[in-house]
Amino acid sequence: MKFRYIKFPTAEKKFIELPVIPVIFDFGEYPCLIDSGSDHSYLNSIIGQALGLDIARGREYKSKGITGVEFLAYFHKIKFKVGGWEYEAEFGFSSDIIIHFGILGREDFFNLFKVIIENPQKLIELRPYN
Repeated sequence: MKFRYIKFPTAEKKFIELPVIPVIFDFGEYPCLIDSGSDHSYLNSIIGQALGLDIARGREYKSKGITGVEFLAYFHKIKFKVGGWEYEAEFGFSSDIIIHFGILGREDFFNLFKVIIENPQKLIELRPYN
C-alpha cells in the first residue's frame, strides 16, 4: 500500500507535508501520523468517545513526548482499517493530545507493517507482515 504525504497548514501561513495516512475507524476516516519516535499509538479522547469507549476504564499509562511533558493516556484495543484491510491494536486515548491527527507508533502499528518512508518523493509504503 502506498500513500502520499498530506499537507497541513502551519502558523506561518505555509504548509508542511507529513507522513500522514488515512485510517478508517468505526466512525469514519481520520488522519494519522506515522511516527517512528513514538513508542505507542495515540488518539485524542474525543475520538475514543466517538468509538463509544469509556476512556477512563482503559489501562492507565503516563507517557512523555519528545518535549518531556508528561501526559496521561488510557489504552484500549480497537479495530481499524488501512488500505482496505482490518487490524486490531492498542491505542492510548488522551485529552492532552491536541494535534489534528492520530499517532501511529512502534509498539503496535510498526509490528503490523514494514514501513518504508520515501521522504524525497513524499511517499509512504506499508507492507503487512502477515
